[in-house]
Amino acid sequence: MMKAPEHTTKTPDGLDDLLNQVAQGTEFHFQSGLCGDWTLLAQHPEHAAIHLVTEGDCWVGFSADKNDSIALHGGDVIFVNQGISHFLSRSPLAGPSSATDIARYCQVEHQQHGVVCYDIHSPSATTDTVFRLLPPWIILNQHQQADTLQSVISMIRAETKQASAGAQAVIQRLSDVLAIHLLRAVIMENKELTGPLAALKDKHLKTLVLAIIDEPGADWTVDNMAKLVFLSSSAFAERCHKLLGLAPKKLVDQLRLQRARGLLRSSTLPLELVAEQLGYQSATAFSRFFKKYAGVSASDYRQQR
Repeated sequence: MMKAPEHTTKTPDGLDDLLNQVAQGTEFHFQSGLCGDWTLLAQHPEHAAIHLVTEGDCWVGFSADKNDSIALHGGDVIFVNQGISHFLSRSPLAGPSSATDIARYCQVEHQQHGVVCYDIHSPSATTDTVFRLLPPWIILNQHQQADTLQSVISMIRAETKQASAGAQAVIQRLSDVLAIHLLRAVIMENKELTGPLAALKDKHLKTLVLAIIDEPGADWTVDNMAKLVFLSSSAFAERCHKLLGLAPKKLVDQLRLQRARGLLRSSTLPLELVAEQLGYQSATAFSRFFKKYAGVSASDYRQQR
C-alpha cells in the first residue's frame, strides 16, 4: 500500500538545498598546461564532470567520429553527465590515450593549452535524480555565460596561469561556486526546458518535484499533488500541461523512472524492494512500468550497466 506524502508543512527551499549538495560534491580532479598532440579520455565515468578550458583551443567529442567533435576555446565550460564517455583533445579526432599518458602532457610552463577538470559526486538520491534529467552534456561558451559565471571562470584561469602558492586550493574552492553557477544557469536561465526540470523554475511546482524526488514511493495522486502546491486539482493539472508539457501522472512517472535507473545501476536490491521504494505493489507492476518507458526490462538494464 502506497503512503500519502507528508510534505504539506515543509517550507525550506529545496532548490537551494539541491545546489548546496552539488557544491559539496564537487572535487578538483585534474589541472594542467598541455602541449603536443594530447588527448584526455573518460570511458563510462562514474561521476558527472565539469571541464573548463583555461588556455588555448581544443575539441570535445563523444565518439570516434570526427564529425561529432565540437570546438572549445579558452573560457568555455562543459558539463558532461555521469556515464557519458568523452574525450578532450588537441585535434578533432582523439588519439589513443590512457591515464599513464597524462604525465607526458603535463608541461605547465608551456601553457599552450590548459584545462581544469572537476568530478561531481552526487551526495544524495536527489542530486542523482536531477542529474539524470539533464542532457548528456551541456556546453556554455564564453559568450553565453552570465557576468558572475564569467568572473568565476576568469579567476580560475588566472590561478592556473600564475600558479602561485595555494593555487590548487583556490581552484578547489572555486569549484563549488562554479558548479552552483553552472547548474543555476542550466535550470534557471534556460527558457527551453520542459518536463521536471522546467518545474524547478516555477514557484508552485518546484516544491512538488523535489518532494516527489525525495519520496517517489508516496501516494502521488492528482489531489495529493494539488494540495501540496496549494492549487485546485484542475488548476494544478492545467499548470502542468502549460509549463511542463506533461500530465501530472507523467510527471511522477518521469521522476520515478530516473530514480529506478539510479537504483538499478548503483545497488543490488531485488526488484521487489526497488518496486516498493517507488510505490509499486509488486515487481511485476514495476517491471511493466520500467519497460514501457525505458524500452528494456529492468533486469536487462541492470545487466547492461
